[in-house]
Amino acid sequence: MPRRLAARSGMALILTLAAIVLAGGLAMYLQTRAAALSRAEQAEVLQEKLRVAAAEAAREALLVLASDVDLKVDHLDEAWASPMERNREDGLSTWAVVEDAGRFFNWNNLSASNHSDRAPREILIDLMMFCGEYDSETCADALADYVDADETGAYEAGFYQNAEIPFRPPNRPLWSPAELLNIHDFSAELFQPRLRTASDEFVVGDLLSSTALVPAVLDKPIPINLNTVNREVLMGITGSRPGLRQEAAVRAVLTLRQMQPTNTLSMVFMAYPELRAALGDSVGEASSYFRVKARAAMGGLQREAMAWVKRDKNGDIQILQWVEKDG
Repeated sequence: MPRRLAARSGMALILTLAAIVLAGGLAMYLQTRAAALSRAEQAEVLQEKLRVAAAEAAREALLVLASDVDLKVDHLDEAWASPMERNREDGLSTWAVVEDAGRFFNWNNLSASNHSDRAPREILIDLMMFCGEYDSETCADALADYVDADETGAYEAGFYQNAEIPFRPPNRPLWSPAELLNIHDFSAELFQPRLRTASDEFVVGDLLSSTALVPAVLDKPIPINLNTVNREVLMGITGSRPGLRQEAAVRAVLTLRQMQPTNTLSMVFMAYPELRAALGDSVGEASSYFRVKARAAMGGLQREAMAWVKRDKNGDIQILQWVEKDG
């Protein structure tokens, strides 16, 4: 009997110890799980905080754009064109910048029904050639058929029925740059930064930095703003070639606007009539479409926001597209 009692007591002690160990392990597991959930919750709260901060930074930048007192001229020395940075007391930092769509050639210009004096197709062909893409006519024709409203053209629905996955072109303006990759002869390589050499004195453009896609239905093409456009885009859209005076005219425009923003195209065209022939009414000195980029960062995490907007003649802002993503 004493041995049996001792055995039972020993077994009970073992079971008790096992229960204590299991209880301790369970407690440690629950504690670890609670800590992980707490960290995940904190990270989620921080991400939401960053999302709100990025959106607020974008909103503040758009308020500066809307408060522009001179809507007849837009240039890079105005308050809206300067990046806006802020470091908050809680350690969160924000950054925002407004870009004029007139700095770039808009891919959706080829969808405009009311074409300007110089067709957007012609301008795009010249710009692409200036960027080193010598098969630009095929790209321009394919893009035009993809976004125009009719079914007439070499690259309409019938052409894409022979694709690996047959589809019909949308026959509408594009809403995302990714849609460009669905178009015949377009590829990701087309938008890679170009490696330039000494022989690239005249062909030095870059489609990545020379073009943009404004997600809007247009009555007429978005004009290039002579006060914000860079040399590469201006050289490209003028159809400049070695030996032509357009190069000198472009250099003069860029020099003149440094002294005073252009507010009358007639003076520029009077001095350089070849620019009028090359550009027609495809350029201007003010803009209606803008892109705002904003970012909020803290603790190694960041959140980004981007919006395309339209500013009307009264300065009111309409958001055309809003996109957010984790940095």
